[in-house]
Amino acid sequence: MENVLVFQSLLPLFIRMSGFFVTMPVPGYRGAPVLVKAALSLAVSYLLFLSGGYGYVPLPASAPAYVLLLAGEALVGIGIGFLVLLFFSAFRMAGQLMDVKIGLGLAGVFDPQFGGSATLMAQFFNMLALVLYFALNGHHQLLLALAGSYRLIPPGGAGLSGDSLLQVTGMFAGAFGLAFRIAAPVVVVIIIVDIALGLVSKTVPQIQVFIIGLPLKVALGLLVIYLLLPHLVPLMEDVFTRLPEQLLIFMERLS
Repeated sequence: MENVLVFQSLLPLFIRMSGFFVTMPVPGYRGAPVLVKAALSLAVSYLLFLSGGYGYVPLPASAPAYVLLLAGEALVGIGIGFLVLLFFSAFRMAGQLMDVKIGLGLAGVFDPQFGGSATLMAQFFNMLALVLYFALNGHHQLLLALAGSYRLIPPGGAGLSGDSLLQVTGMFAGAFGLAFRIAAPVVVVIIIVDIALGLVSKTVPQIQVFIIGLPLKVALGLLVIYLLLPHLVPLMEDVFTRLPEQLLIFMERLS
């Protein structure tokens, strides 16, 4: 009987953790074997269960109710992982905006992590964000926040509210705004270059503006990115420092 109670309490933890690891950036890598994701989810869930403070989950009156409880746990884990992925996607989006203005938008390569095409700067900023995130021990804070989710939202205790929807909408808007702020210096410089090249083509039609402009925009864009990097790292640190706090606020509004 005791083993049944342990399994009954461990399964919701495992389902929520599985949804989280499927969607977050590194464990959610599409090339990672499913068994590795499942083993990692089970190991972390069991460690959290052994840490105490969660107790036994009351068994619902019927099997359909228990299935709905597990489905709700999966949605909670997927939602938390998706919000983490959203912050990383902001840097990836900034790189894509830069590439489109520079002229490297066609130089996309297949990104196995997202299952689609990604430009060069998008992959660069995504990898830079991941390296910096692990260097700051952000994954430790993330696991602590996820462990706290079981206290804020006990199994079966999640409820969607207007406040949580507003926060998710605000986080979407913040991610887009962050991407545009990062890409703004490159976009502004390239717009100025385009205006200057347009004036040159009108005053001196003999100059092949397209042939001159393409390498010029690539060179200036890469130069601006190089000058932007020292200011980008503190911005990434600030974003990753505030990430666990944003997740805890979201989970409080779901409880």
